[in-house]
Amino acid sequence: MSDTETDINDVHGNVHSGSGDLYSGPTVVMNVLRETTEYLRVSGMIPQNDLGWLNRRFVPPQHFGLARDRLGETRTVLLHGPVGSGRRSAAKMLLHELSDEASSFAEFAEEAAFPENGLSPERVKSGQRLLLDLSHSDSDTLIARRRELPALRAVLEQRNAYLAIVLPNGRQDWASEELAGHTVEIARPSERLVLLRHLAAAGIELSDQDELPPELARYLEGPLREIAELAELARRVMLGNPDWSVSRWLREALAAVTERREEAADQVEQRQDARERAVLFAAAMCHGASADAVFFASQTLLELLELTGQEPPRLRQRGHLSQLDELGYRLDHGEHPGFGSFAYDSALRHHFWENYPDLRSSFCEWTEKVVSSEWLSRRDRRDLVDRYLEQALSTGCVVEVLRSINRWSGTERNSVPGYWLQFADQALVTGLNDQRYGARFRQLVYRWACSNQLPQRAGQLLVHVCTDVIAPNYPEQAIVRLHQRARREVDPAEPTARQALRETALADRGMLRRVIDRFATEFGGWRWWSVDLDLFVDVLDPWCLVDDSRATKPLLAESVVRSQLVLGWRALMRYRQDLAWSAVRWWLGTAGLLRNPDLLLWLLVEAAGYEIGALAALHVTARDWSRTDQGNPHVAARLTQLIDSYQGIDSADYNVATTAQEARP
Repeated sequence: MSDTETDINDVHGNVHSGSGDLYSGPTVVMNVLRETTEYLRVSGMIPQNDLGWLNRRFVPPQHFGLARDRLGETRTVLLHGPVGSGRRSAAKMLLHELSDEASSFAEFAEEAAFPENGLSPERVKSGQRLLLDLSHSDSDTLIARRRELPALRAVLEQRNAYLAIVLPNGRQDWASEELAGHTVEIARPSERLVLLRHLAAAGIELSDQDELPPELARYLEGPLREIAELAELARRVMLGNPDWSVSRWLREALAAVTERREEAADQVEQRQDARERAVLFAAAMCHGASADAVFFASQTLLELLELTGQEPPRLRQRGHLSQLDELGYRLDHGEHPGFGSFAYDSALRHHFWENYPDLRSSFCEWTEKVVSSEWLSRRDRRDLVDRYLEQALSTGCVVEVLRSINRWSGTERNSVPGYWLQFADQALVTGLNDQRYGARFRQLVYRWACSNQLPQRAGQLLVHVCTDVIAPNYPEQAIVRLHQRARREVDPAEPTARQALRETALADRGMLRRVIDRFATEFGGWRWWSVDLDLFVDVLDPWCLVDDSRATKPLLAESVVRSQLVLGWRALMRYRQDLAWSAVRWWLGTAGLLRNPDLLLWLLVEAAGYEIGALAALHVTARDWSRTDQGNPHVAARLTQLIDSYQGIDSADYNVATTAQEARP
């Protein structure tokens, strides 16, 4: 057992794990979640998908200029090319080049993953740069998307939107005759340049004297993502051996992804005994843990696979320490326990998960059992979960990972150890950032958001991943999930989904536009909830709507946004008068501080214009407000003018009131 940390597996609720955090209170829980996510990001276990990160490493492939011209001329481009040629990155950079202050990036992710998710033109918002990556889509999805594409393209010019489509390898025939002229074949960029860009981003600069290892040339012929992985491995080698040359860093990194796997396969083949193989598996998954931790982890695997009955009594077996030594797992005093060769543990994990597909479900179950072991330290547990996720997702064990998240988050039972929430966070964040299966994990978050029985801590996890993980790449989906959760919150822990929805909207002009669009869509139908009006008022901050400091005109001056706000205000005035007139006073106060108060006032008049009674109530609210200490009679008088103008009354027929007293009817 670790000397620095003690965990009591059967304790539920607030848990203190020795020197670790006390998982008590919503603030501590959110801090723990954010720390876990930051650890994943810094350690490189979360793929960096933001366009800024990509831009620093991107090398334009061949025919990129032609693709740029096609997209600029026709608003649509279809990219095809061999696997690993960088089609997706090229598509994202093409869209990034067309970005401006009024544009936003969005991906049709679910539409590419599930045939039943239609490619609706209503999804296209003003100024969007859209990506549809069909490179991993099945035939049913490809057929459905081709049928729906003409209707989607028809609205691109009207909404100033652009669309880049990534085709599966060898499926350029997917494009119809009409789209053949929009199709561009992407060829691989210079592999050396790609490596140099990634190395430079990792802090490794090659000089003229640095020669690349000859064996590296063959490896660079693989997918471009493997070049990025090699650069990351070289960075890790550099951190552990700063005195080495660049060539040596690269050789060691290259050996980790080539020679090590052969060595691992040979060792496993030579060890026919089940216990020895179980120890190798446990040592690889728990790499860095103590000898006792590795022993009990291997024992758990043998018991799970029902292999202990095939062994002689334990005292007749070989001692564990001597077995570890023979297998190459060093336990030198003062040294970090583990295998001597760099990345050998990774090679062993890859071998077991790839070569025993029938045992993968058992490996997943084993992880859930071992991760709560009292013999593992907090760091050991975190590392074990990371390795489990890496292998499970790479071998397609998505269902098992989803089940783990539900168990660790407490959605399957109300009482779970507090520190399990960290595991749920690790798994959910990693899954959400997985390019192949991210849509499955976003579906899980959506199901949580629509649940009326979601535990409080799982609700906090939902808020966290929506704001910090989903929103940067899938803003609309983050908004939908926060909105659904906010509708159902009962005695939630802070920050609530309602708070997160408001803060997300008001922190960014593009997000505010999307949130307004979301509410307008709901109010335009019959599915909206009464609480939606409360949530709508939360984002009606007039200062954010009239701010033009980072744009050519304020959001409120955009015709689409303005019409959507009118629709929302109209629902507010019709169904929640108490809330509406309170918000009106908020806007009136702000209008009095603007050079052009009509921007706010005229919208209120338009919203109330659906019936004479609403206009009268608006006038009375402004009149009464003007008599208060915070009131402004000039604003009330101007609103009266606009109300009369809206009704077709000529202002020359009366004198405009200029004081609160004169504003009385």
